[in-house]
Amino acid sequence: MATRFSVLIPTHNREEYVRQAIDSVLSQTFTDYEVFVIDDGSTDRTPELLRSYGDRIRALRQPNQGPEAARNRAAAQASGEYLAFLDSDDLLLPGALEAYDRIIRTLDSPPLMIGAMIYFEDQPPPARAPEARATLEVWNYPDFLDKRLTVGLSNSRIVIRRSVFEEVGGLRHSTPQTFHLDDFNLVLKVGTYGPCAIVKTPPTVAYRSHTSNSIRGVESMVNGIRSVIAAERAGLYPGGRKRRFSRYACIGGIAQLWVRRAFQCRQFRLAMMLLRESAPMIAAAGGKKLFSWFDGSPAALTLGGPEQDGPGQDGPGQDRQRQAGQSGDAEGGDQLALTGPGGSANEPLSPNGGSKSCR
Repeated sequence: MATRFSVLIPTHNREEYVRQAIDSVLSQTFTDYEVFVIDDGSTDRTPELLRSYGDRIRALRQPNQGPEAARNRAAAQASGEYLAFLDSDDLLLPGALEAYDRIIRTLDSPPLMIGAMIYFEDQPPPARAPEARATLEVWNYPDFLDKRLTVGLSNSRIVIRRSVFEEVGGLRHSTPQTFHLDDFNLVLKVGTYGPCAIVKTPPTVAYRSHTSNSIRGVESMVNGIRSVIAAERAGLYPGGRKRRFSRYACIGGIAQLWVRRAFQCRQFRLAMMLLRESAPMIAAAGGKKLFSWFDGSPAALTLGGPEQDGPGQDGPGQDRQRQAGQSGDAEGGDQLALTGPGGSANEPLSPNGGSKSCR
């Protein structure tokens, strides 16, 4: 029988954080998993640290190629039915995998799940979150593009069925300098696969805010958004013309945030470049936000304790792609926002959230 989860942790020179990330996986209440830690060319004591775990983890090493190449390599060796991403400076909260397993069994084996996230600064790690045996609240959508709420995206929130990951070709072949918006690119590539489950509560992931977060580089983030815009214009995302508005609204939400951020950091050339390239997408995001005022917030589905969960159907036939044209474009404000410390699990913060310096 296949392993349920393969947890993938790429790391580069983060010996001070990666041990806590690994230990957070090894402390899960759900035990049907394997964990890959990919040392992406570290020059600190990361290799020695990984050896200390013995056979409790699968440690891989490669020259520094960036997190997308690292995750692709581990995914190629993974045996899990689902891939759970975790950045090496973040933590899985104790009941995370148990919560995801309950969603799989109850909600028809969704190809894509987005966890709920809390935030903390450097040290110490946050207190234990409520266990997965507590009531679980989930928004269940036909697919990601059909969602009607704002989601602060992070790799550590993404859980994807491995067969779907392989079907869309995995992650990009980027570099350590060009990987930004890798999470955003992936969810757009699987944007028409459904259902898509987004956890409302309890939190499943803890995001660490520190001085070297990748979202602190304004130029890198702007260039990452521009690469997503280029992919959209090249027709690399599914859904065709009928789902274009939803894709535009997703991209426009994060584009307008970083246009403002670039202006705040006095990087006017970057701001104007991004504004010019993303103008129709920002307009779509504004339109969807307007529609959401009339629709209101969607209701979350409440799952009781494990003993109340119904049986799931885990067959591969449940991985299905919606037909282009079944659009939920008029149903809400579909824009993603980067978030930072102090927010609730799915609450968007201001454009300054999670990005405290201008570089």
